[in-house]
Amino acid sequence: MTQAQPPTILLRPGTASDFRSAAVVYFRAMGETLRRTVGSNPESQAALLLSLWDLGGIRIIVAAGREIGWIQVAPAEAAVFVRHFCIDPDYQRLGIGSQVLRHVIDEAWACGEAVTLGVVKGSPARRFYERLGFRATHADLHHHYMRRDAAPSSAPADHTGPDFDSA
Repeated sequence: MTQAQPPTILLRPGTASDFRSAAVVYFRAMGETLRRTVGSNPESQAALLLSLWDLGGIRIIVAAGREIGWIQVAPAEAAVFVRHFCIDPDYQRLGIGSQVLRHVIDEAWACGEAVTLGVVKGSPARRFYERLGFRATHADLHHHYMRRDAAPSSAPADHTGPDFDSA
């Protein structure tokens, strides 16, 4: 897989049995950040993830036949809030994250909604979100919050590519 040709991806609804594999991806992708913010106790880290796990908004990211990440969205005031977005480090920087987030943006725009998210302070992911048109709106102790406004109703969504399937 190269960045020039990202793999075809599939988003499927999450199930209760996905928690363990999603947690592995989460800990691989967020390990250092979790140690900085929650501490190094694996039970505390798992308890935090479990407290935030809501199947209603979770979609599992499948690429090349493998479950390589997940995204969790929730409704917010006139927006869709990306609560979590994790891709296994072995599959980062291949264009997969851009495909997934553009799909979420397209879905939100189809409903006339913006997309918002929080990114941990110091995370290189902030530059990724900025490249996709997000701008910082405010911050708290641990996060910068970002927003990508909804497209004007006359503007067509221009993000969906032919290499993306949704289950």
